Amino acid sequence: MCFACLQTFFAFSLARAEVASYQTDSLAQFDYHRLMTDVGPSWMRLSPDQQWVMMASGAAYPSIYSESNEGRIELLGREFYVDRPLESGSFVTDKVKLIHISTGQSKELRIPERNIRDARWSPDSKNVAFVGVAANALDIWHFQLSQQQPELWSDIAVSGQLEAPSIVWLPDSQNVILRHSRMQPVDTLTPAATLQIADTQSVQTRVYRNTLDTDFNRQKFSALLRQQAVLLSKNGEVRSLTAELLLESISISPDGRYLLVQHISDEVQPGIRFNRLAREYQVVDIATGNISAVLPKLQTDLVRAREPDAAAEGARLVQWRPDQPATLIWAEGIELRGHAVDASYRDAVFTLAAPFTASPEELFKTSWRLHQLHLTEGGRLLYSDFHSGLKQLRYWDLLLGAADKPQRLLLHYDYTNSAEFPGELVSQLLPDGRTQLVTNKAQAIYFQADGQNRWGDGAYLVRLDAESMEQQIVFASSDQQQRRAPLYLRMQDDKEWLLLTKESAQRAPSLWLSHGSAAEQLIYDWHSDALIATPEPLLLEFQRADGVQLYSQLFLPEKAVDQLLPAVIWLYPREYHTHQQQPKPSRQSLFQPVDPMGPLVALLDGYAVVDASQAPIIRQDGQEPNDTFRQQQQLNIDALIAALESTGRIDRNRLVLMGHSYGAFSAVSLLTERSDFRCAIARSGAYNRSLTPLGFQGEKRTLWQAPDLYQQLSPFFHADKVTTPVLLIHGSADENPGTAALQSEMMFQALQAQQVQAKLLLLNKERHAYRYRETIEQMLIAQSAWLRQCAQLD
Repeated sequence: MCFACLQTFFAFSLARAEVASYQTDSLAQFDYHRLMTDVGPSWMRLSPDQQWVMMASGAAYPSIYSESNEGRIELLGREFYVDRPLESGSFVTDKVKLIHISTGQSKELRIPERNIRDARWSPDSKNVAFVGVAANALDIWHFQLSQQQPELWSDIAVSGQLEAPSIVWLPDSQNVILRHSRMQPVDTLTPAATLQIADTQSVQTRVYRNTLDTDFNRQKFSALLRQQAVLLSKNGEVRSLTAELLLESISISPDGRYLLVQHISDEVQPGIRFNRLAREYQVVDIATGNISAVLPKLQTDLVRAREPDAAAEGARLVQWRPDQPATLIWAEGIELRGHAVDASYRDAVFTLAAPFTASPEELFKTSWRLHQLHLTEGGRLLYSDFHSGLKQLRYWDLLLGAADKPQRLLLHYDYTNSAEFPGELVSQLLPDGRTQLVTNKAQAIYFQADGQNRWGDGAYLVRLDAESMEQQIVFASSDQQQRRAPLYLRMQDDKEWLLLTKESAQRAPSLWLSHGSAAEQLIYDWHSDALIATPEPLLLEFQRADGVQLYSQLFLPEKAVDQLLPAVIWLYPREYHTHQQQPKPSRQSLFQPVDPMGPLVALLDGYAVVDASQAPIIRQDGQEPNDTFRQQQQLNIDALIAALESTGRIDRNRLVLMGHSYGAFSAVSLLTERSDFRCAIARSGAYNRSLTPLGFQGEKRTLWQAPDLYQQLSPFFHADKVTTPVLLIHGSADENPGTAALQSEMMFQALQAQQVQAKLLLLNKERHAYRYRETIEQMLIAQSAWLRQCAQLD
């Protein structure tokens, strides 16, 4: 849609004359800009010497005007600028703050006429390199802690694409290696005709848009992502290390001699998602620029779309071993089709040391599909493997180079059950682009968990001893009045120090240093009285008619009166294998600012809000969950309404359904079967399953395998049964498979044909997750007017 042709940031299909009404429908319009303020940093990075913390905050919701004149092309679900090597939506900030942890001394990085992206500490913690983002270029800047102002290091074009680090440091803290953009001009005009040829080898499970299924798209993709790895010396000299490639990531060996390069293969296939394209790997000698090794190419992933524990042929999970100067480790599939095929082994793990002239050494095989490889500086390997049929994941422990010590099983749990989740292994990103586990001198490793988990309800840090395998809780926050959560684990003389946040229901997070029995030290406070916090919720525990346990959270407006309140019910059904696996909401006290994209904005209009987003759709009697979706949804909503009525606070005759994406589909689906809701707000949903014929959500059957099911779960085909008013909202540039704006446009026209009161709000330039300040404000005004009309609050 042409921006210049738009009079406002939204438009009604077939109802444009009603646009102006949204400016006056709400009698007491709220200043929604107050909801679009960042709370806390967008990212934080601890210096290698653990003395400084670097943090940045950016515009949570940028202005649509800031990008109004920039050309963009969408490919493989990603939106690329055509005049600078960056993706739309990439995080940039106008300043970066550096704080000395012990003294509180702070420094601020700013550069004129540029934003900042991808700031990286040097190994000696004395320097920061970062990317400057100008209107039509990205360059590299340098800041020394001993100086006051950053300096331009080089005006060489830097790539900020693909969410990977643009900069990695060599061990000398003097030189860096960059992803140098070689982006070429692209033609944004669509040719008069394009030809697509079906790939009969691929297995496609979604209807993707903007895939690389034409020569025109493939040429654009290659032109935009063309890059080189280059060495930038302290004095600004540049030396190329690779040919022009579709570079994705780079990392330096621990001894600083070799560069591992991962790039997307030039041979791309149509109908394939970005993360399933073929990858290739090179090892480059940094001193000479020669290629020292080439690993087995990871072929295009054609099977995993239907079998989650299938694998593509070739090397994956490729990384440097931190316990060796220059040794690679990676996995390769032995059996590629997953648990559908009986096999003793699924994967093998290999290693190869410099100078990379020998054959790779096989370390071990796995009986399930390998999920992740984690390594420590002391040669400890922790890996996880999983079985998608059993929904089980295991963690294993192995000491590399110790043939007399067999691998040991650390953990084994159901990965669909949050109550069994141990958390994530604590790791750190190093200046050279590598990631390794955080350990103490005894090689103990750490798990960090939050919310409902196997250790309890709250934030936990758990140490696993390397020898005894003893699990010891290092940190626990179960205080329901104040939430404390670790952000960084610092090892000082083998003692565990924590950088943690504190927050409560009414106070935003603050950053603290905690070390043993000493008093905690405040480092930074993000609280502001201008922030609007939501009230603490009331936990509803109830059962539906068939005995399945349900949970929801009820939020009441701050100035709730004694009379019964209207309520918004926020929907997003979840698929569970057994009803016990529905997670119980954590009772930790969190600071929850009113999210402009969430349902809690309805509190400002005097509504109560019910978070029913965990409502279960379970397998019953050997059937798939969707076989009884409609029946179970009725059971869920009936039980919820009864629970709300029992509180004595909610008017069951003034209930509103609301949802985004799958929640929007759920809301409109309910309206095809019942008319006891005042209205509904459905954002960016899919209402016609014939437009998602290859599957949706957790449904693997296709339209041709289960035509009746697709018809039943298509509110569009039952529009004649809807009598409740519906406000449909959709981003005009929705990139999500299955939720093109056409879904809401067709649903609106179907409701209009049935003479149902309906409105359609199209948000210009918005994708599946809305992000522009002006369009979100218009959405909030529209929602407020709709809610007030539904509940007759005015």
